[in-house]
Amino acid sequence: MIDATSAERGSPQLSALFNDNLKLAHEDGIRSSMNGKAGPETIDPPSNVPSDLQTAYGSLFSACQEHASFFAKDNTEYGQRLHAAHIAWQDFIVLANRLVLQIQAFAHEYDFDEETPGNGYRSFIYVTNACISHGSNICRQLLAFRSTLFFRKKYYMKEVEACSQLLSSLCTCMQYLLILRQWSVNTGDLFACGNHTAEQLFELGDTINQYCFYGRCLGFQYGDSIRGVLRFLGISMASYSESFYSQEGDGAIVKTTRSLWTSGKYLMNPELRARRIVNISQNAKIEFCKSFWFLAESELMHKLPSIVGSSIKVNRLIELPAEPLKLPRRKGFKPSENSSSDVNQNQGDNEFVDIPVPTAHLGPGLPVSVRLLSARRRSGMLGEGRYRGWHKPPAPSRSILFHCHGGGFVAQSSKSHELYLRDWAVSLDCPILSVDYSLAPEAPFPRALQEVYYAYCWMLNNTELLGTTAERIVCAGDSAGANLSIGVALKCIEQGVRVPDGLFLAYCPTLVSFVPSPARLLCLMDPLLPFGFMMRCLRAYAAPAQETLRENAKHVEDAAQIRNAQKSNVGSLNSSRRTSIARSPLTPLEANPEPDDDSSDTFASASASYHSQTVERTDLPNTEGDNSSCVSFEDDSQPIVHYPVEISADTPQDAASAAYIDNFLDKYLIDTATMEATEETDAQERQVKENGHGKVNADDNILVETGRDLIAIDTLQGRLQDAVNNITSTLTRYTQSYEIHGANTVDQRDVRNMDALIARSPSEEFAFDVPKDPFLSPYWASDEWLSQMPETKILTLNMDPCLDDCVMFAKKLKRLGRDVHLEILEGLPHGFLNFTMLSNEAMEGSKHCIASLQKLLQVTPKDKAEEDEESSSPSASLAAS
Repeated sequence: MIDATSAERGSPQLSALFNDNLKLAHEDGIRSSMNGKAGPETIDPPSNVPSDLQTAYGSLFSACQEHASFFAKDNTEYGQRLHAAHIAWQDFIVLANRLVLQIQAFAHEYDFDEETPGNGYRSFIYVTNACISHGSNICRQLLAFRSTLFFRKKYYMKEVEACSQLLSSLCTCMQYLLILRQWSVNTGDLFACGNHTAEQLFELGDTINQYCFYGRCLGFQYGDSIRGVLRFLGISMASYSESFYSQEGDGAIVKTTRSLWTSGKYLMNPELRARRIVNISQNAKIEFCKSFWFLAESELMHKLPSIVGSSIKVNRLIELPAEPLKLPRRKGFKPSENSSSDVNQNQGDNEFVDIPVPTAHLGPGLPVSVRLLSARRRSGMLGEGRYRGWHKPPAPSRSILFHCHGGGFVAQSSKSHELYLRDWAVSLDCPILSVDYSLAPEAPFPRALQEVYYAYCWMLNNTELLGTTAERIVCAGDSAGANLSIGVALKCIEQGVRVPDGLFLAYCPTLVSFVPSPARLLCLMDPLLPFGFMMRCLRAYAAPAQETLRENAKHVEDAAQIRNAQKSNVGSLNSSRRTSIARSPLTPLEANPEPDDDSSDTFASASASYHSQTVERTDLPNTEGDNSSCVSFEDDSQPIVHYPVEISADTPQDAASAAYIDNFLDKYLIDTATMEATEETDAQERQVKENGHGKVNADDNILVETGRDLIAIDTLQGRLQDAVNNITSTLTRYTQSYEIHGANTVDQRDVRNMDALIARSPSEEFAFDVPKDPFLSPYWASDEWLSQMPETKILTLNMDPCLDDCVMFAKKLKRLGRDVHLEILEGLPHGFLNFTMLSNEAMEGSKHCIASLQKLLQVTPKDKAEEDEESSSPSASLAAS
């Protein structure tokens, strides 16, 4: 499987091992076929199976032999292809069996502990066994229907060929695992660090055929309910790409019709769907990833949680004004050598820590949005007002959950994760504060971390407004949100702020750099996190393009010029804004707003341009005894629009906006009558030529419509031809597929045909460098910081590309003596929390998350029952009255 040139760069022993495996597999297949070959007049099924095959592999091998013997006498094209596919399948079964046995011999060395078996090596064994099981099901169906009258020979021929190609690609992946094993045999690490890179890994082996993972076998490694969801998403992605890459002039009706038409096409033709998905993942820009994932932010999807989700009493979106905060310093805090200069400069005040507003990339002054969810309205909670009568509201909760949503740092919001957050709020019976941080590529690292850390510090200052005493604080997140949760804990450790009492991390990337590992190769077949998508999200967040950095720097410079402008120009507006902000209960209790504070001026200027359609202003007057009106909130809100705030005195220089304006001017502001006459004349001349008439002078053709009618009426053949042409052009316009065009339409390298079969190596994706920052990649954090981490519970998945990240991070915490627990679930995809209403397996996975959170928060159902009894007791109600 590795050529001579690659073998010279790699290990001779490893190359020889690969060649021996392939040779032995081929010889075993030939020997078995020869021993079991029937005579010219007999069709007895062969029974000779290699002795070293595992039970499931041997059963499938025997079934392939029997089917190959059956279809050997079928002289039709499909019959011969079925025969050849079963012969080739036998070779791959033998090879896969040998590779699995080799990996099984050492896979246990990389486990977290004996009670928690799981790592990338074990994952590929699991996936290969699932492929064997899937193939056995196909063979059983083939055996049941091959002799029937209505046997679909073409359908089963494609199924068998797809299974054979699938097993072949898995064998190639497992050979990559043996390379990684040799690189880490002395270190015992799942990450191939040091001199070995991902580019070198992919150069040593054969190109992996990704098409087989997204066609007929899509989701073969998952359960039935999850498999249906994944196939629906695959068809949706392929269909959505048709409308996303359609021509600019196409309207909404044309795009919708095309999506509906192509969805049927991709449903009926899995091979075409596979080509489309793989080529999208390899060629599509980050804009497509964001656009597709933001379909979950549509108005319909926003209404769904309130209809099918758990019922909760509080669901509010709050905007936090960007003002500096002060927090009490943690007792016994001493800055480490790894601390930033800002931390050392703040040591003059030993009692308090200054928390600055987020400034990276977008500049200071922009508010941070958070969502408050709670199953019950609690005493003192923001916006609940005064309770009168016999019912006393429950006391503030002893705990609170601080949540960061996932989405690859580029998409989604707290609203798109609300479905499972509602279940958590009911089961945990404590408030949940979820942060809507700014998204890449407009706001790359470290903007999101700054905003999440600022929201966490604001929560510490305003716990009474959130209905909690904050005796226990737990930070939780999934995927990218889990990475940010670790970053918040490290920030607290670095700056001396109160550290969360616990961390819950779901399928968390802890090393944001494509250092090769066995589990990360799973993204080559992951339906929700394809390899290309993962690399583009990583690049947009951790290594943004220079153009993005220049645009952000210009926006910050423009904002600074506005802040330094004459006060008289905006004096009255700033004065009223600062006065209202000073009275806002969202202002930190220790803060002392000054009228000349720069951040307040920035917030005043930014607020005019930053206004969500569903978020009210936060600067409302404080009413003593009733805080029902002192909050910006929403109940079951409308879609949240995420976009970078541009504060500029000049017109924003956005390429897409400029193109849209130019297109608008060309269409509507030029002499319309002249253009219409020209277009009508050109169309008439083309029509005349097509009908065989002489050229008509445009000056003589004053009545364009009359001339057109005369041409059409001239002959019946011309009229019919015109009707057919119109119908054909309309159908073509509504159903045709378009090529993908990148952001720069001039660059021909950005133009790809989405339906083409293109063999491409994944090594082309690594043309960028990622900074080695512990706040970006917590795995690189120093032992001094990690030794101060709180109790941590990590939940990951056996087929998740981030599995090795979680295992290695848990090992590091365990080595430092920290309280860490790792749980690995089987049969679930990355991002399963978003499918709790669609899959029973995903719902069970969410229950595992709730169980871990209950332990971290130290809440039990008994606590909730006691609070209910206390709030409903007659003595408590009389005391309240």
